[in-house]
Amino acid sequence: MPSNRPFLYTLAALLLAANTCAFAPSKSSPSLTKSSTAIYYDLNDLPTHLLSGELVEGSQAKFYGYFAAGSGAGGIGLAQLPSMFNEAAAARESASAGSPTKGGPALNAGPLVSLYYDSEISLADVSDAISKAPTADFISSNSQSVNFMASKGYIDKNDFIREMNKKGCNALATYSVFDAISSGKGGIVSPVVYDERIEKYRQESGAGDVASSFVTDLNGFLAVKVGAFIGLVVCLLVDFGLVAKAGIEGFLS
Repeated sequence: MPSNRPFLYTLAALLLAANTCAFAPSKSSPSLTKSSTAIYYDLNDLPTHLLSGELVEGSQAKFYGYFAAGSGAGGIGLAQLPSMFNEAAAARESASAGSPTKGGPALNAGPLVSLYYDSEISLADVSDAISKAPTADFISSNSQSVNFMASKGYIDKNDFIREMNKKGCNALATYSVFDAISSGKGGIVSPVVYDERIEKYRQESGAGDVASSFVTDLNGFLAVKVGAFIGLVVCLLVDFGLVAKAGIEGFLS
């Protein structure tokens, strides 16, 4: 029986030649043409294309896209800036409203304390707050918060502040103690973490001084707040810079 291989080889060669001829550019038409799905340009037409209005229209469309996306992201970011320091503002208001203080030297915890709270905190006030802080179980059992986490035994910041106010503690010291415990993770703290840190602060505190772990935790909280603020500002600047660049390329170039 004769083999079909020569016939198959011949057929494959004919198909390949037909495809090559079908897709080869003709002499009567440009080597590259414009279509509805994509735009192609001959290399000889490149300078004309760059000077045409199509590039400008593309840059303007890019600007409108950046502006729409940037406005939404920038608006959300700008709305977050004031809220990031609302907690510090509440502490300042409480302190200015005649909160009791024992006076004396200020807590030596670095420059971020006065930057965030806009005031120095008395060392004696912090020691007093640490010594008077109630247990997590006591705060939870007397909680007036309606959020889900507080109902599960977690310590809400408002509950902690209310109990500390009943004990006559200084407002700034109260806020600083909770902030150190929370480590910048929000207004809710695990009861286990709360009890462990309060106990640690008490054990490490000496006469006329507070625990170094408290100072470390407080600076950790402040670093998170300040770092988040700086990071958000940088993102906003990059966002607005991209929009401005697209606007210059689309309308002024």
